[in-house]
Amino acid sequence: MELKPNVGLENIKFGMFQKMIYETLGLPDKIREDEDDSDNIYLEYNKLKIRLTIYKNEDFRLGYLCTSNPNLTYNNLKLIDCDVDWVKDKVFGNLIHNWEIDNYDTFSTHGDDKYWITLNVEYGRVISLELGAPWKNEEEYDWPNQLEVK
Repeated sequence: MELKPNVGLENIKFGMFQKMIYETLGLPDKIREDEDDSDNIYLEYNKLKIRLTIYKNEDFRLGYLCTSNPNLTYNNLKLIDCDVDWVKDKVFGNLIHNWEIDNYDTFSTHGDDKYWITLNVEYGRVISLELGAPWKNEEEYDWPNQLEVK
C-alpha cells in the first residue's frame, strides 16, 4: 500500500467523492459522523486498517486519512512499527527536513504542515500515519481537476 503525499494512498485519492470510494474499496465496515464536527463522516475499513474522512461541506469529498496498515510504504520502504528517527531520515529524508514534534503523556506526534503528514509514535515506533489533502491557499483545498477510479 503505497503512500502518495499530497495525492492519497494507493488508488485512493484526495478529492474522491464518497461514491467513488465505495466503487474502489467497497462498503466500509463502519460509518460514523463526528460528534464534535458534523461536517465529517468517517469510513472505517478494518481489514485495510484505514479510516477515511469525508468532508460534507466539500461535496462529500475525501480530505483526510489515517492508517496503521503494516504494509504501508513510501518509496518501497515500510513505515508502520519502524523506528521514528529511521522513518524520518531514510523514508522521508528527501521530502521533509523539519518535523514539528508534540509530546503527550503516552505518545508523540511528528508532523509536517507542507505535506500535511503526521506520524503517531509510541515507544519510539511509528504506530500510524495521518495524511491530509493539499491546500491551494488558506481557505481552499487543491482538489484534482479530474478524478479517475482505477
